[in-house]
Amino acid sequence: MKKRWWLMFGNDLVLILFGAAVGFFALMLVHFLPVEPMREHAFWSLEMIENEFGNELSVTGYPATMKGNFTDCLMIQHAVYRSENHSVLEQVTHMYRGESYQGEEDGWQPGRSLSDYLRGVPQPREVEYGRYWHGYLVVLKPLLFLTSFNTIRLLNSALLLFLAGMVVAGLCKKNASALAKVFLLALSFLFFSSSYASLSLSICLYLMLALILVQLQFDDRLSKKKTYGYFFLLAGMATSYFDFLTYPLITLVFPLCVYLYLHDDCGGAKGTVVRMFGYSARWLEGYLGLWAMKWILTDLLTGSFVIRDALDTLGNRTDSADGYSRIGGFFSVVWKNMQPYANWCYVLVVGIGAALLAAGMVRCGVRWKNWRKAVPYIILALYPFGWFFAAQNHSAEHWQFTCRIMACTPFALYAGCLKMLGTSEECSEIRKEEEQ
Repeated sequence: MKKRWWLMFGNDLVLILFGAAVGFFALMLVHFLPVEPMREHAFWSLEMIENEFGNELSVTGYPATMKGNFTDCLMIQHAVYRSENHSVLEQVTHMYRGESYQGEEDGWQPGRSLSDYLRGVPQPREVEYGRYWHGYLVVLKPLLFLTSFNTIRLLNSALLLFLAGMVVAGLCKKNASALAKVFLLALSFLFFSSSYASLSLSICLYLMLALILVQLQFDDRLSKKKTYGYFFLLAGMATSYFDFLTYPLITLVFPLCVYLYLHDDCGGAKGTVVRMFGYSARWLEGYLGLWAMKWILTDLLTGSFVIRDALDTLGNRTDSADGYSRIGGFFSVVWKNMQPYANWCYVLVVGIGAALLAAGMVRCGVRWKNWRKAVPYIILALYPFGWFFAAQNHSAEHWQFTCRIMACTPFALYAGCLKMLGTSEECSEIRKEEEQ
């Protein structure tokens, strides 16, 4: 047993090292693309970007419908920035950009910095942002090379809708049409209607949809070869590589819910919970492991101190919310992140979900003996609260988008309730008897 665990850890380490090498090489490649077409295409969208400096909400009065203009401007400037003072290696590892400093109160304005850079206005200082991988540039740079940010937003709306539709179709093909319905309901908790307008806030949504599609396509193979652990390891690595620390937990909980729904009959309730925690640990291993590789690579290749900066930031982001004890801060953060859902829209959405479950109960009845099957989903529904406890400072400061993590809870609870209903085979038998 001990030897098997060491072998698995060794394989995971090799995968993380290989992933870091591939990710680093991909970033190097896209940084050799000419930036002039990217600057020109970004300039075409500058009017739209500047219009959102003061109001970036898709629905006025609802902060959680933000378009992410603040972070998107950082991403675009990272994509178009080029300095003769730095090699491609230095740019990839440290991610430099110019900054227009406006004084103590308004010192950090990425939107104004991007606008000044594109207009050729001299910028008084250069800053770096080496803590993240910035893997989104592997996609963003080629897109900006070809077209404008306006067009990318339109493409986002079409592609996200297409991928969501493919997930629904894939679930139905797997005889999980009930889960497909609650999946669509759960998308509303991710503020799906505003995600297409944001680069930063659509990353985790893209990853979650893509992961579920891969999972549905290769589910049988992953199960037979017992390689689901590596799937979740890679899921964590991909999230660390592309995301900007927005609401990463959905790339674990949503695919894990799908896995449990398709395989909860393997090994009993205790075995299911053990596998669930095991796959969660593998996701976290991939997430933190690849992130750490970015810090290590940067310091090794450039002799800098990114590890020290990253650890200081990690300590701050996982500290308690400002002005609170650890426990008091937790309840404050939960309250903040639940506020966006105190709306009649979500009362209606929850009501629709309850109606779907009630219809299932009428059709197939409730199998109370299946209560053990619902336990893993209840645990998964609590994952967001664990995240808020661990990352209090970050979740308190950025509740406008970290609240989307809460989408994990209704999806998991709905899926668990579905497991309390009769199986699809039992429902079919009941319908046949009624027809006779």
